[in-house]
Formats: sequence, structure tokens, C-alpha cells
Amino acid sequence: MNKFITLLFSLIFALPTFAQALPGLSLYGPEGLKYKADEPYSYANTKSVKGGRLVLADFGAFTKLNPLSLKGVPSPGLNGLIFQTAMDSSADDDEAFSQYGALVESVELSEDRMSMIYHIYKDAKFSDGKPVTADDFVFSFNLIQDPEYHPFYKAYFHDIKSAEKIDDHTVKYQFSIFNQELPLITGQMTILPKHIYGEAGKKFGSDFDQVAVGSGPYIVEKYEFGKYITLKRNKNWWAKDLAKNLGRYNFDEITWKIFLDPVAQREAFKGEGYDVIQVNSSRDWALDYQGDYVKKGYYKREKFPHNRVAGMQGFAMNTRNDLFKSRKVRAAVALAFDFEWSNKNLFYGQYTRNQNYFDNNSEMKPQGLPQGNVKTLLENLRQKYKGHVPKTTLTKPVGAPGEGQALEKNLALASSLLDSAGWKMGPTGIRTKDGKPFKFKLVLVSPAFQRISEPYKNNLAKIGLDMDIQVVQVAQYEEILRDFKFDMIVANFGQSRSPGNEQRSMWSSEAADTPGSRNMMGIKNPAIDELIDLIVKAGTRKELVDAIQALDRILTHQFYMVPHWYIAYDRAAYWNKFSRPKNNPSQSPIISNIVEWWSYDADLAKKLETARSKGIPLN
Repeated sequence: MNKFITLLFSLIFALPTFAQALPGLSLYGPEGLKYKADEPYSYANTKSVKGGRLVLADFGAFTKLNPLSLKGVPSPGLNGLIFQTAMDSSADDDEAFSQYGALVESVELSEDRMSMIYHIYKDAKFSDGKPVTADDFVFSFNLIQDPEYHPFYKAYFHDIKSAEKIDDHTVKYQFSIFNQELPLITGQMTILPKHIYGEAGKKFGSDFDQVAVGSGPYIVEKYEFGKYITLKRNKNWWAKDLAKNLGRYNFDEITWKIFLDPVAQREAFKGEGYDVIQVNSSRDWALDYQGDYVKKGYYKREKFPHNRVAGMQGFAMNTRNDLFKSRKVRAAVALAFDFEWSNKNLFYGQYTRNQNYFDNNSEMKPQGLPQGNVKTLLENLRQKYKGHVPKTTLTKPVGAPGEGQALEKNLALASSLLDSAGWKMGPTGIRTKDGKPFKFKLVLVSPAFQRISEPYKNNLAKIGLDMDIQVVQVAQYEEILRDFKFDMIVANFGQSRSPGNEQRSMWSSEAADTPGSRNMMGIKNPAIDELIDLIVKAGTRKELVDAIQALDRILTHQFYMVPHWYIAYDRAAYWNKFSRPKNNPSQSPIISNIVEWWSYDADLAKKLETARSKGIPLN
């Protein structure tokens, strides 16, 4: 009996201890939560009026209403508006990573952070009236293993070990490793209705292209693939009175019009063919959206400052191609891009050069030469993985290749590197190696990038490299990316203030061989794999930042990309018929904030119509 009692007590005390149920989670514990359960977000206008219509534009074409399957191009507006995740992430500038319940009323996290319990709202419902239950949570987790589910999520949710139904409104998650961020990552999983997407005999990747049943604030009213989609506000939405949704989702209708030509898209806005355009072209911002209509106040052009991590944008080289396997060659290709000339002559001086992969963030961006634990990490990895950690990670700061030097000097250095790599200048002016010419193709989805790419193409020709430029349609581009059938593309790797599991899909060796992953460059570097594990398992903020800085230095000094530029504000033009909150939560892009937090102002819209009909200023 004594042995039995001893065993029983040991089992009891071995069970995980859970903290009290809370309305949300923070990366830094309960004290990191800014809001209580009954408090709306500080950037909400809780007195905003419901009604009206918002019309937006989207470039390209969509082919499905399923945002989670691998093949095809999903419609805009699905995530968040049609489909909900378990938790809702705060966009406050002073919350690095905090979540509050969306489908979940409260959450219990074990003290060792290896398991978590969700208490689902008992009145949560899908748009067809069926209740949201623990069965839907478990189904949504298990669905990730479906071969037709997008592989990005397989990597992102890789370390969630299991999801177990406790009762109809309680679900428990177990984690396979310690990861400070993993409980919050779990909250970003989209919850699908089992009774719809788990229907027997149906294939997730092909039978749900025209189905969109979720628990979010909108439902699909009508659509035509490749032309438009209109979402209608669900006036019976189960969560409309929750504190975190006050002042939110105000438009009765939201429509996205689809454009295949950027010029047509730009001109349609000026004719009030739609309401808001986020301007991503420096040329368009400098030269368009001004004139008489702006002077009269018919529409506004505005900058919305933000302090989001800039990430990295650039020409990405596919190292699966033998041309780009050499680090010397990649450095030479990067040296031929003349950012200073482009910024002055093409971008109207609006941009800052990308220097690294976590730019525009003073905490994560490496400064100067590595010190302390970052230096130790790099030294150990350099010793452990010969040839994978360049010496320059320890001897040079991060920065764009050739930054601040004259183009002539950079081209001379590039030529020397190519000579050293065995690429000799041929009689036709194109370099060759083993009888093979140095020819490759840059694939673009936006014609706007042609004017940027042509001067770069000319510079590459000066050092004997022949780059062809091809612009393709969105559907073809998605297929090219999914199967990595390209030499070079324009890639953008956005980053959050709390990097974690998503780094696997961007840089890991496993992702390099996974169709549809974000490892565009085909990186297979064991030192990077080890750093990703350290990032995922980091127990403190310092450990996380040290591993991020070491990762950043290796990525930057391996020259996988030709760094582009970033800008620390969003640019938007919008017709003057909307009200908005005083504060703009800058951790979300401006278009997302307009969709979620702005509202239609009927009085202002009527004044705008009258002013336009009379050709007088709108006061």
C-alpha cells in the first residue's frame, strides 16, 4: 500500500501546474497584457457607426476561396473577416506580442509552458449557425497534416504535439519542445468547421475552392473569380459585442475589385472606381494623387508612420541553380545594383537601403562587429560547420554589398570576383565557364518593377552577365514560386518584433525541399538550421535577440539576395468619405486598419457628392 501511495503522489505532482485562466497571453507573462477582458483596444473608436460600403482594389487574380490549401490563389479578405483564429493579436506599438481571445474566452498556460488549455466561448458560432466546439479545434489541428494543406503552416505549427478535446468547449494542446512563443503561435491557427471541411470523400485542396464558411464578422455575398468579391457584414455575428470588437468591422459591405494592369488600377481610383489605394510605387506617390481633386479635398493623400520591422526585400537568387551556388558569384551579382542612382532617379529619394534582414529595429539589427554571446555563437558555428559561416560575419558589420561606394569600383570588384570563381569574359561580352554562358532570367509579377530592373540589367551586362526579364500573370507566378522554377525573383521577407517558428519556412534546409515554402533561395545551411532552433527555443528575450543577430549576420554575408530598400511609413490615398479613430495602430498595415477600424461617414459622403457636382472645394 505504501508503494502505491508513493506512486500515486509522484504521478499527481508530475502533472503540469496551470496558472489561472486569463483573457489573453503575452510573450512576457500576465504582466505583459495591456488590456483586461472587458476593455476595448485603445485605438478603437467605440462610437463608430455601422453601415456603408468600402471598395478596395487588388492586383492580379484569385482562383479560390480556400486560404489554406496549397494550389491556387486565394481571394483577398478571407483571413480575419471570414475565418477566425483562436486568438486575436494586438496591434499596439507597446505590446511586442500579446493576444486576446477571439474564439477563446480564457486560456490556461502551464507553468512550464509545455501545455495549454483553451476555454471556447459557448455562444461562438459559424456563419451557418452551427456552434464552434472543441471538435473543430482538434479537426483544424489535424488537418495541417493533409498533403493539400499549405506547407508553410506545417512548418509554422511544427512543434504543437497534439490537440485533445476535454469537453465540447475545452481543448488542450501539448507542445513537443519548450518555446516561449509557441502558445501564442497556437493562437494564430485558423479554426475551420469540421462539419464542412471534414465532409467524407472531399479533398481539401480541390473541393473547397468555392466554399467559405467561417466564424468571422463577414460572409461572402457574391464573387466572380478574377474580377471581384463582395463580403457582407454578418449582422448576427456572435462576437459583435465582445470588448475587443467594439468599434471594429463597421462596413456593411467590403468589395475588392481585381485589376490585371497597374495603370488601369491607378486610373480607376482617380475616377472613384474604388475608395482607397495603398501606394507602393515611389513614382506614383511623387507624381500622382495630387492636382485639383486633392486641393479641393475630394480625396486625401497621407503618410502613416510605423515602426514595424522592415525585414528584407530584394532580388532573390535561387541557389538550386548552379549559377548561384558560389558565394563569390552572388556577391558579384549584388554589387552590380546601384541603389543610390535608383533612389535618386527612380524613387525620388523616398527610400532607405536595406542593410540586413531585420532592418528598422534598433534592438534586433546587428550593430558594428559582433560582441559577447553573438560573437561566441558565430565562432562556434564557424568551427562546427566549415564553409557555412563566412569569416566576414566576425570581421565586418552587416550592410548591403558595395554600399556607399562608386558603381565603377563595385563593378571592378564584381569582375574580379567572377574571374576568381572561374567565369571568364567571352568574345561576345558574356562570361562563360566550362562552355556555359552566364545567362539567367528575372521573373516578375508586377510590370512596375521593369523600370527598376532595366538599369540593373544594364549594369550586369557591363560585367558580362546576361539577365532576361519576364513578366508573368499572378496564377503562373504562384505556380513558379511554389515549385521554385525560377532563377531570380523579387522577394520580400517581412518580420515581426517577435521572430519564431516562421523562420523555418524562410531559411531552413527542410523548407528548401518543400514546395510552397518561403525558402525561395533554396538555403541549406546547417549553421542557420541550428540558429533557427535556438530562436524557437529561446527562453529569454536576450537569447532570442542574440540568435536573431547571429542569423542575420550569416544571411547577410552569404549574399543570398540583392538588397533593395524600405520605407518607414505607409502611403495611401483615399476618397474623403470616411471617419477613423484618432490613433493608427502602426503594427498593422494601413489597409488592414481601414478595413477593421474605419467607418463610412454618410454626411461626409453626401457633402463630397455635392461638392463634386458643383466643382467646389469640400470644406
